[in-house]
Amino acid sequence: MRNFWIYTLARLGIIVGVGLILQPFLGLNLVMAMAAIIIGAVLSYIFLGGMRAKVANDIENSVAKRAANTKRKSVDEDTEDRIVGDEN
Repeated sequence: MRNFWIYTLARLGIIVGVGLILQPFLGLNLVMAMAAIIIGAVLSYIFLGGMRAKVANDIENSVAKRAANTKRKSVDEDTEDRIVGDEN
C-alpha cells in the first residue's frame, strides 16, 4: 500500500510541476490543466515504470492472498448444503 501512495504522489507531483511550467504560457485555465494532465501522464509513463511495476506486483500479491483465504463454511451453511443436496 505504501508503494501505491508513493507512486500516486509522484504522478501528482509531475502533473503539478508541468502545470507550474505551463502556467506562464497558457494562463490558469482548463486548457492548461488538460495539457498538464496529458503531458504529466506521458512523463509518468516514461519515468515511473519501475514504481508502476512495484505497485502492480503489490496489487497482484494482495489479490492472490485474498484468493488463498477462502471463507470457511459455518455449521449452519454446511447443514443447509447437505439438506438441499439430499432434496435433489
